[in-house]
Amino acid sequence: MSKAIVVAERDNIAAVIEDGKICEFYVHRGDVLLNDVYLATVDNILPSIDAAFVNVGSDKMGFLHADDAIGKGTLKEKLSPKQKIIVQVVKEPVGHKGPRVSTLLSLPGRFLVLMPQETGINVSRKIVSQKERARLKSIISLLKPVGVGVIVRTEAEGQSDSDIQEDMEILLEKWNTIVTAAETRPAPSLLYRDQDLLYRVMREACSEDVDEIILDTSYGMHRTQQILQNWNMNKNIDVNVYKGSETLPVASGIVKEIKEALQTKVNLPSGGYLFIQTTEALTVIDVNSGKFVSSNTQDETIVKTNLEAVHEIARQLRLRNIGGMVIVDFIDMANRRDKLAVMEELEIALEKDKAKPQVGQLSDLGLVELTRHRQGQSLAEIFSKKCPHCQGTGYIADDLTFSSPVAEGEIKAKAAKLKIPVQQLKNKTPNYKQNKVFNNPNNNPLNDNEQNNQKQNFNNKFNKKHGFKNNNNKLEDIETKEQLLDEISNILEEKPSETPQQTENVTVIEAPVSEETQVKEKKTKKTSARKNSKKQNESVTAESQNDSDKSVKKETKKKTERKPSKTKKIQSKKSEEIVNV
Repeated sequence: MSKAIVVAERDNIAAVIEDGKICEFYVHRGDVLLNDVYLATVDNILPSIDAAFVNVGSDKMGFLHADDAIGKGTLKEKLSPKQKIIVQVVKEPVGHKGPRVSTLLSLPGRFLVLMPQETGINVSRKIVSQKERARLKSIISLLKPVGVGVIVRTEAEGQSDSDIQEDMEILLEKWNTIVTAAETRPAPSLLYRDQDLLYRVMREACSEDVDEIILDTSYGMHRTQQILQNWNMNKNIDVNVYKGSETLPVASGIVKEIKEALQTKVNLPSGGYLFIQTTEALTVIDVNSGKFVSSNTQDETIVKTNLEAVHEIARQLRLRNIGGMVIVDFIDMANRRDKLAVMEELEIALEKDKAKPQVGQLSDLGLVELTRHRQGQSLAEIFSKKCPHCQGTGYIADDLTFSSPVAEGEIKAKAAKLKIPVQQLKNKTPNYKQNKVFNNPNNNPLNDNEQNNQKQNFNNKFNKKHGFKNNNNKLEDIETKEQLLDEISNILEEKPSETPQQTENVTVIEAPVSEETQVKEKKTKKTSARKNSKKQNESVTAESQNDSDKSVKKETKKKTERKPSKTKKIQSKKSEEIVNV
């Protein structure tokens, strides 16, 4: 297996590449980072949750649980308000939550981990040889001072006494620097931060199986060569400086892999895919066969897909730095032997993970529960933020507009008259939503500017259709249907000369109208009836005076009788058009 390390010091990001695929990131970004050591002050003690909040100098308070505080007794016996304490960040801030801190400090080195508040010596369980474990314990017991504890890491196996002693001296020097800074600096303040990304990557990721290390600066290359020489690892590792035109994260594929890791869907080589979704409580991974149909039987397809998914899940957990509870939904397998094969493969694939995931049993529903220790912020928390529109839910609520009884009744009446379904008429009515808003202003979701624009567009269309100028006869102040009908009547009375031209080719279409429109039509009919009676009296008087003009008078009478009726129909039709708009 080929392994390479890419370190971009200018961008504070590094990546570990195994077999041509990036499997892990190291990122230094943010105000509060993992393993930072602060001189903090106790702000508030809450016995109800058995925890305290401490001020570390950031905008969010640090959370200190009673189990993470040094001392005996209750939390109030251990701490007091305004007390100065030295704390270390064990979990970076996430969302609205502040960082979690602990008074049990740990300073990691290459071979050892120094625990200043504890005593004793512990050796990694991965060192199996009892002889080697005894040798390492004897070395540490001679080197460590009284009152501190030490954990021997797996990398210390087979190392010389001088290398272990050098690592111990570096850790003790760091602890003395922290103690000195705590005595001289005011609280709250930052006492120690592992700002050297290069040294951290070399300490955590560099091992004997690394083939190449690529850096973006010459200074970083010289430092890497010096570190490897001190560790006696400079024989088989090539150290190079990138000199391309593009930036190192782009040329090495780091940017591309970050964008893919922020997606929900992950494709598998055979055509299957994974769905990875992270929530506040846990992370869910769903396995799907997708387009994988090359196997002979269904059981074979399911087993191959699950085995491919096992390796990709182990890689995605490290790549995305997912912590906490993880639920994996494998494709259901009927054969017990297939289930055992998938679980064994999962255990083997997770052995490379330094976060030490703990895997549960495969349930009858095909679910596997596992927990992974949180190590800083996840990749999504570093390189993404919540959508300001949907607030991270992925959905936007639709406009909740409801029709008023008047508008709904008009639509139903028109649909019954035309003998078509109501929903079909609603779909064919482009301004149906605007009609609902017009009939029920309380449900109007539009702002004032949009309402004014709708009124102005209506006025322009009405004036253009009936030949009126936009400067006169404006309908901006019309708010009710009665005012609208009165305005229509006034307009028709002011421009009688245009009525005959417009009514020559007009065909009257009966349509359902509202109660207010019917009242208006009755008033118009009464007015026209009075005019007709007066004209009849005048025609009778004229007939008695001159019999020769009788025929002419009759035709004039018929014409005058037609005009009011047509005017009435025009008024009714225009009022119906305005109401429908």
